[in-house]
Amino acid sequence: MLDDLRAVIPSEATQVFINALDEGSYTSVECLQSDDTCALAASAIALWRQLGHIHHLTWRHGWESGDATDASQQQLFQMLKTPGAIMHIT
Repeated sequence: MLDDLRAVIPSEATQVFINALDEGSYTSVECLQSDDTCALAASAIALWRQLGHIHHLTWRHGWESGDATDASQQQLFQMLKTPGAIMHIT
């Protein structure tokens, strides 16, 4: 999925951090929260979910968090546009 993001989102709009040192390795992607970048990311997430690559989405902003697994593409876009929000994809 990381290769897909790199293909659709301009490199100057993203920073990728890969942590392979912990027992459970993970990748963090920070994106510029512009309309274009968030729209592309929301589209990619919606497509991956339809293809079965995503099993669970959790959205967090400050103390607020919730299950976003069934969120529409528009809802994903709004979540991604929220300053300081974190989307956890598994």
